[in-house]
Amino acid sequence: MTDIEPPQDRCRVALDGGRTTISPRRKPVPPLTKVAISDAPFHLAPIGTSGFIASDRSRLLNVSATGVTHLAANHGSAIDLVVPVQAGGILAASGGSVIYYDSNGDVGWLQERAGGNASAMAVSRDGRRFAVGADSCLLIRAFGPRPEPTASFEIGSISNLSWSPDGSWLAMSVARTGVLLVRLADARIVRIPGYPARVASLSWSADSRILVTSGGYRMIAWDVSSLGDAREQPINRATGRARFVLVEAVDMHPERQLVAAGYGDGMVVVARIGEPDELVVKPPGRGPVHALQWSHDGQHLAFGTGDGEAAIVTFPPHIFK
Repeated sequence: MTDIEPPQDRCRVALDGGRTTISPRRKPVPPLTKVAISDAPFHLAPIGTSGFIASDRSRLLNVSATGVTHLAANHGSAIDLVVPVQAGGILAASGGSVIYYDSNGDVGWLQERAGGNASAMAVSRDGRRFAVGADSCLLIRAFGPRPEPTASFEIGSISNLSWSPDGSWLAMSVARTGVLLVRLADARIVRIPGYPARVASLSWSADSRILVTSGGYRMIAWDVSSLGDAREQPINRATGRARFVLVEAVDMHPERQLVAAGYGDGMVVVARIGEPDELVVKPPGRGPVHALQWSHDGQHLAFGTGDGEAAIVTFPPHIFK
């Protein structure tokens, strides 16, 4: 991420009209580091300060930022999922068990019979619980080798899970249902149907009030804080502009009420929640956007497309006022 020509150093303000422009780079960007992992679908999660854990069938590989790879573990059975833990380390689901590896890649604990083959998994922000979607059930378990009694919900096949930052809600994409919300304090279930496509991406605002999803012809922003006892569904806050192409990926800014969205035609935009105006980050082209994520400080936006294009977009500090 080191940049010898950051955009803030290339900003120019016109003396006549005050318009700000960013001049082109004079030097090429650093070359990509490419690492061959597997010809099978694999899962990836960050570990430590700059490393990654990648799955290769039944093995876990530790990959450094410079591309050095070594074997971290061999489970003997196919690895279903690998997800990061907020405090460091990862969780790996394999053969109905869940294993925690710390930031050094060492085994921290093992929970056997934590569910069937996992289709989705997520860890709460406080690191006290994790959720698993397996065998058409949602399972909530305590984080550690000796879990507290399991909470479970039979809700259907789950393909995506996301905890609200305050830990009060779980959002998930459920087959033939759309989006489903579960409030753990009272086991309340809120179903949000009517999506034209599968919801592959879920993202919460930092204050846990807004849930943004893909799966529509525009960014879908639900005001979860509007869910009172008498309301069956949250208020939809219209964000961005409707198009004839589906939104494939979304991610909320870590500090501001901004959401980035990637479309099926390769377009990437940023919009403010509840407003129609959009900042076009990338025009259409080069395949659908399947991956999209802000950096922790909100200064960078990374995305990848189905045609193999990857980019890191850096925004000058004053661009979002």
